[in-house]
Amino acid sequence: MGAKFSAIDIGSNAIRMIVGELQGPKNNPEMKRIKKFRAPIRLGKDVFMSGVISDKTLHEAQEAFREFAKTNREYKVVRCRAVATSAIREAKNKEVFVQSIHAASKIQVEVIDGVEEARLVHNAIRTQVDLESKRILSIDVGGGSVEITFSERGMMNATESFPMGTVRILDQMNRRKLSEAQINVIMGEFVNPLTNYLDSHIGAGPLHFAVGTGGNLECMAQLKFKVLKKTPTTYITLKELHEIAEKLKSMTYKERMEKLELRPDRADVILPATLLVLTILRQARVEKIMIPNVGLRDGLLWSTAGLI
Repeated sequence: MGAKFSAIDIGSNAIRMIVGELQGPKNNPEMKRIKKFRAPIRLGKDVFMSGVISDKTLHEAQEAFREFAKTNREYKVVRCRAVATSAIREAKNKEVFVQSIHAASKIQVEVIDGVEEARLVHNAIRTQVDLESKRILSIDVGGGSVEITFSERGMMNATESFPMGTVRILDQMNRRKLSEAQINVIMGEFVNPLTNYLDSHIGAGPLHFAVGTGGNLECMAQLKFKVLKKTPTTYITLKELHEIAEKLKSMTYKERMEKLELRPDRADVILPATLLVLTILRQARVEKIMIPNVGLRDGLLWSTAGLI
């Protein structure tokens, strides 16, 4: 039995935990994922609408962290690292959140910036995808932000965090009383800074492919099979992504849950996420996106164990 570590990703749409066990020889260790948890607590809904985390949401987060602390004890975890991203970064009462979580669970929360978030995601990608002779674009779609990173020969050379996550888009639509059919109104407002960033870096040479991370991208991979009846689900072409988006547009929120077996808190964000990725791929002139099924919490887990 190897040493066990855990990582907690406090996102805008959910809080996720992963427990891993270090295995193999000391000179070439591997991390085996042994348990995953997901608490559907939408911190971004509070923060992007009002600027603060509500008492109700804070209480839910405390309860989740009590369970996480219990899990750490049960698995005899030697080190746990918890990081918060976009929603907590912007919350006016983020210090209250950090202190409350520590009081409830003795787990210390780090609030990280977009660059550190992108670095952890990139390191996770490197464990699954050969980047050494490639020039790639990685896209991490979250509830509050989207991190877009250019990588060459396995090294990050540019990264930017854009405040255009899926929960934020939904909240903008609710605030303006827009229907889902009017989503392009919101999307259009995000395109300019995105286009400027992509155009300023694409000139350095063609991109071999894109890599997508996060729960929304993993869901799109599953939809490739569910909607299009196509495999493998380790990548999606631009054409396939467009077909998935059109299918999602034709379905109601209820139909997405019933026919596609999506959770309620995925059924409402999956169309904005798909349209975001489509927009980025078109702007970057990339025809394919790889989906290695790793993300922030994997990079975080491996960094906690000192592997990357």
